[in-house]
Amino acid sequence: MTAIAVLGGTGALGSALVRRWARAGHTIWIGSRDSEKAKAAAAAARADLGREIYGADLRGAAEHAAIVVFAVPYASHVQTIEAVLPHCTGKVVIDTTVPLKPPKVGTVQLPQAGSAAVEAQRLLGAGVQVVSALQTVSAEKLSRDGEVDCDVLVSGDDKDAVATVMGLIADLGLRAFHAGPLANSAASEALTSVLIQLNRKYFSHAGIRVTGDPKNAPARPAISIIPVAGIGMVKAQDDLAAMIREAIRASGEQLRDGDAIVVAQKIVSKAEGRVVRLADVTPAREARELAEKTAKDPRVLELILRESQAVMRAKTGVVIARHRLGHVAANAGIDASNVEPAEGEERVLLWPLDPDASAAALRDGLQKRSGVKDIAVIISDSIGRAWRIGTAGTAIGCAGIEPLLDRRGEADLFGRVLQATIVGRADEIAAAASLAIGEAAEATPVAIVRGAHFNRSETNGIQPMLRPIADDLFR
Repeated sequence: MTAIAVLGGTGALGSALVRRWARAGHTIWIGSRDSEKAKAAAAAARADLGREIYGADLRGAAEHAAIVVFAVPYASHVQTIEAVLPHCTGKVVIDTTVPLKPPKVGTVQLPQAGSAAVEAQRLLGAGVQVVSALQTVSAEKLSRDGEVDCDVLVSGDDKDAVATVMGLIADLGLRAFHAGPLANSAASEALTSVLIQLNRKYFSHAGIRVTGDPKNAPARPAISIIPVAGIGMVKAQDDLAAMIREAIRASGEQLRDGDAIVVAQKIVSKAEGRVVRLADVTPAREARELAEKTAKDPRVLELILRESQAVMRAKTGVVIARHRLGHVAANAGIDASNVEPAEGEERVLLWPLDPDASAAALRDGLQKRSGVKDIAVIISDSIGRAWRIGTAGTAIGCAGIEPLLDRRGEADLFGRVLQATIVGRADEIAAAASLAIGEAAEATPVAIVRGAHFNRSETNGIQPMLRPIADDLFR
């Protein structure tokens, strides 16, 4: 990875860049005119993120880095360049500066050189490759640590330097587009004043997006599925959040804001003591009658009936039930796989009493232990689907995520307005994670899904995904 000096790294934009690049694995030097302020900011970020982040004065930061980033106000632009000029030779400089002069920051104010980036290149000389970028991305957007809904224009004269900067912008979780030579930075810098006007008038955090389907366009940030192994056997009353956090730490991974952590229902149920000894179950008449019809263990059928609103279908070997929480699943989610017998006695596992509450508790515990502030937790199980053979990972509880993504009103590739497209985003993430979690002896009951776009929610659980009985077309 790369050593990056963020000059102005204690400011709003600079600190957001520090956190994002640090999470991507880069070594960061925060540079400030006040070295003590830079060191204090670095120490706080290092404690929060557990990454290599250091502080120094402007010269010290630039000296230690391979890439130097100017994230300073225009009033300090020339002064900063002059301070670090000897330490930039042979390096790539990313200039994010916008020539704004208060109080008219909503009015285009380009310098005599044509742009701040061209001005920087003239002052730094031919031994430095200046690349202009990031003027049109608000610090507020970057500081959220999730997906950023805009693209980045990159201007530069050196092909290799531009490619380097575009790669670093991808590490921020953004798409970058080469907008031509460094002189074109004037357009990006001027556009910032236009965006400020839009933000003021419409109370937004406007950015730019390159639309259509550009040939060879940079890919959107990749989605990755990171299995979390080493959790071990879970028992009743175990602190599951602590166990997951320790397994993530032992793997060398770190949780990031915007991650979705998918947890297999079985370990949640085990931690919550939802294991039942079949020897303790006495089947009632209805369960015994259902056993005659299905050739299934009447004790299991008794549990299914207790956990269900209704039995939807039943035949030899099969019981489909509407679970008390509203999900439709085989056996009301009751399962004996990966449930260790106790002293030779058969045991089965029930779903958590309240999977949404379970997800919320895990989310709270993981955020407190990991220092992140914006993750989602999904409790998943493998469930069959109507008219399809085979199970797929399905969300049965969630926290921190809006489970549905409503795309009605958006346009498709040909401009047609979507009329009925509502995406089951929590199920999609659960299904993706199941590729790593597995169904048999994988011993990997947790996976981190990183880079998936979803809307945040502090209130909704899984309920919005459950189709009302009145809309059930298959009854």
